[in-house]
Amino acid sequence: MKIAFHLSGEHPSLPKAEVKAVLESFNVMFETHLDLDSLLVLDVGDLPSSLMRKVAARLAYTRSIGRFLAALNPADFPQELKRIDPPRVGKRFRATAIRVKGCCSELKRVEVEREVGGWVLRGNPCSKVDLTNPNSEVVIVMTSGLLVIYVKEVEVDRTSFKIKEVAARPFVHPASMRPTLARAMVNLARTREGDLVLDPFLGVGGIALEVLSIGARLVGADISESRVIEAKNNLIAYGFLDGFKLMVGDALSLALEERADRIVTDPPYGRMSSAVGRLPEDLAKDFVRKAPAYLKENGWMTISVPVNHLSEDDFSRSGFEVVEYFDVREHRSLVRRIWVARMGE
Repeated sequence: MKIAFHLSGEHPSLPKAEVKAVLESFNVMFETHLDLDSLLVLDVGDLPSSLMRKVAARLAYTRSIGRFLAALNPADFPQELKRIDPPRVGKRFRATAIRVKGCCSELKRVEVEREVGGWVLRGNPCSKVDLTNPNSEVVIVMTSGLLVIYVKEVEVDRTSFKIKEVAARPFVHPASMRPTLARAMVNLARTREGDLVLDPFLGVGGIALEVLSIGARLVGADISESRVIEAKNNLIAYGFLDGFKLMVGDALSLALEERADRIVTDPPYGRMSSAVGRLPEDLAKDFVRKAPAYLKENGWMTISVPVNHLSEDDFSRSGFEVVEYFDVREHRSLVRRIWVARMGE
């Protein structure tokens, strides 16, 4: 089975890596079929609908997921449709064309939708087009010089991130990470439901919210008592009453009851954060050296720092293998580097 993931397009590679990391966390084997701008098609063998919905509920940078049908050259459209069997759809369906970055400008979206709609009707003579209340949707994404067609199975609900935006929380810190990036960091660590996740630079709990939202357990620490209190109140405000332990403590000398499965964290840097007497880059390097003492064998760590604060050597010297990293521009003066690393045995 080939599955199409229509991505948000907010970053060229991070959304694709997030999809693959979440599939790995569910032990789903896959191979890449198409890797396009804002679109990923993976061959996943058999992926039950129930599991597809669980995957969708985890993702921050994906818009919809569906059963891949075809990838067509615009020069061959719509003639090539005649050689492909139409999908089975419900009694009411619609065809929706989406253009990415001006792709396939020689084709009008409304004409693409009409041709695909007619093709679907030929295989479903008892169905009808319903633009307002369909129970099936065939999506055509025009991207990277292709028309990729899939039957949408799941629409990713991104509204949960809106209600957790930094400004919407009861307690706010200007340096807080936005919830979509925090969720992606949790996902990139291959976090599973029930895992114990450590955030030793808790702040007001932005990452903590996403850890608990996917059903993992949390240990959070911050050197500021007021930040720990604010984080706890933020978690309670969003309905999380258990599943976490918060403490006041220095990230370099925490007394943990058990080692964590994952570390997901965003150390302080910049004028709006405090490293309590340490240079932010020194704090980041010192923490990477300390992290193995907190992490189980084969555990994962995702850490966000300014682009020049850590190097791959900092990780390898501490026993980590860097799996991937992503540079995310926040504003003119800040580019975050999201490092994803795995602890060796």
